[in-house]
Amino acid sequence: MVIRKRFHPIIRIVLLVVILIVVYVINKRTINTSTNPNSISAKEKEQGWQLLWDGKSFNGWRAIYESDFPKSGWIVENDALVCLGADLPDSLRGGAIITVKKYKNFELVFDFKIKPHANSGIKYFINEELKASPGHGLGLEYAILDDSNWPYDKPDYFRTMGSLYDMVKAVNNKPVKPLGEWNHGRIVVNGNHLEHWLNGMKVVEIEKGSQDYYERLAVSKYRNIEGWGEFLDGHILIQDEGPRAEFRNIKIKVID
Repeated sequence: MVIRKRFHPIIRIVLLVVILIVVYVINKRTINTSTNPNSISAKEKEQGWQLLWDGKSFNGWRAIYESDFPKSGWIVENDALVCLGADLPDSLRGGAIITVKKYKNFELVFDFKIKPHANSGIKYFINEELKASPGHGLGLEYAILDDSNWPYDKPDYFRTMGSLYDMVKAVNNKPVKPLGEWNHGRIVVNGNHLEHWLNGMKVVEIEKGSQDYYERLAVSKYRNIEGWGEFLDGHILIQDEGPRAEFRNIKIKVID
């Protein structure tokens, strides 16, 4: 005779709830993993966010001073826009890339991952009328540097991670992820008001055109460049400087 073991109804209900919870968690993780990199959620879309990089091509970007994207030096790998930088010989480096469009007032967010001795950055208010050396552009810069292995960490140098390069040093207690991990950057431009954020902390704030701004400009490397930082709009630029650097989740929201 076969004896069938019966579970108490309450135990059956508990087991069913546990199974449903496990299925929900697995599905949620799967959805988040598949849609997380380089995507816009329904809420972000409603708020006005757009992808500045689509996560798979070079559409919307070009080499500075050129009409096309660089033929070498930049690749798409593991959902990231990768600048190979100094990992390549100079003859194969692609130079800086800029957005096809210009932007005036905006909020820009991006993830970035760097190697030791990093010397990258994202520039804004780029105008190609101001000529720099080939492959480079002139504009305000969100510095992406390895403070531990790069000599720009002296008190008199406004050249550290998250700084408005050579103008405003980022706060000393900024939260920086270890090398090889993803950091999250944010740039806010609203009229003359400028902000830099790093991993959720505001690290720079200044009014462009203020007395403080011009005093800093007067002692910066840009002091003799006529028109630097004076443009009301411009391209957004990602540098080709230093070793390999990776970027993803590059999104922009235009501020009316």
